This record gives sequence, C-alpha cells and structure tokens, in this order.
Amino acid sequence: MKRLATALAAALLLAGCTDDGERRTPMPVAPTDAGQASALPLPSPSLPPVVNSDGCQGLVTAAQVQKATGLPVQASAGDGAAAVAQYGQAVQSLGLNARARMCPFGNGAGDQVTVVALTFPDAAQSQKLWTTIKSLEAVGGVGEAALSDKSKTLLARRGKAIVAVYLVASAAPDANHLGQLQSVANTALAKA
Repeated sequence: MKRLATALAAALLLAGCTDDGERRTPMPVAPTDAGQASALPLPSPSLPPVVNSDGCQGLVTAAQVQKATGLPVQASAGDGAAAVAQYGQAVQSLGLNARARMCPFGNGAGDQVTVVALTFPDAAQSQKLWTTIKSLEAVGGVGEAALSDKSKTLLARRGKAIVAVYLVASAAPDANHLGQLQSVANTALAKA
C-alpha cells in the first residue's frame, strides 16, 4: 500500500510536467556536500550588465530647474533610462506609443524636482491620454492645457507632448508652488 501511494504521488508530480522545449531553461544544480546542506540560493550563472544611462536625454538641465524653482538642485544619480522605461510600458498598456524621458533632480536638503515628458507620434494620442487624467484642478499659464494641485504636481499638454513636473520643496512642502511648477513645465515643453 505504501509503494502504491509513493508511485501515485510520483505519477501526479510527473503529470504536471510538460515538455516546453526551448522555452524552458534548466535549473542549475550545485554540488552538494554530504555533510552539510546549504540554505543559500544558488548564484546566478552570469551577472546582469551595469547600466547607468541618461533617461533625461537633454530635456531640461539642472541649471534650468534651479532658475525656474530657485532650489539648488543637481541631477540625481541613478539609472534614468531604466526608470523611464516604466512610463513607456504604462503608455503601451493603454494602446498608445510615446517616447518617454525622465529628469530627476535633488539636493541634500531634501528638495526634489522630477520632470517626465511623453512625446507621442501625434496630438490625438496625447489627447487620448490627457482625457484619462483626473483629480487635478485646471490651471493656466502653461501649454494648451494644464492640471495641478498647485503644490507638488503639474501636468501640461502641448500638441503631441505631455509633461509632468513633481516638486518637493523641503522648507515648505505644502505651500503654493504653482509658479515654479509652471516655469519648469514651460521649459520642458519647449524641448518635448
């Protein structure tokens, strides 16, 4: 009876396996030490490539952001291209196509400014995305249309481009920063 149960269990396990051919990658097998089992995961057979690239691609400079906001910010370190890829994927999930660029800036005091630009092949696609944006108040002074909370976020649209500006001024994070947001957005829209 015990043999039958063991054989049945093995058959059920094998029944769940399929031959996926080339889609499957065999799991690496590490030699085992008979005296001690390791709980550590197996090392990766190869290391991923190191990528440190510019997702901003010249959209706006730290000097332009400093002038527009009055905040002493510098370009933030990191992989801007990897971060911006997430925006491109989000747009594609809506059935749209856009070139995405992201420019993060900051300083040791906690001030942060992030500019994201989506440039679509045509104005119809940018308008389609624009109509999905909710919960911000319409404001003027930038682009063909703009929405903002007047403190931390401004979204602006002009032609086939949408620019988003996110600002955290550490000295007064909830103050009205609409003028600063508009100034950064206008600068970015000129190159988007």
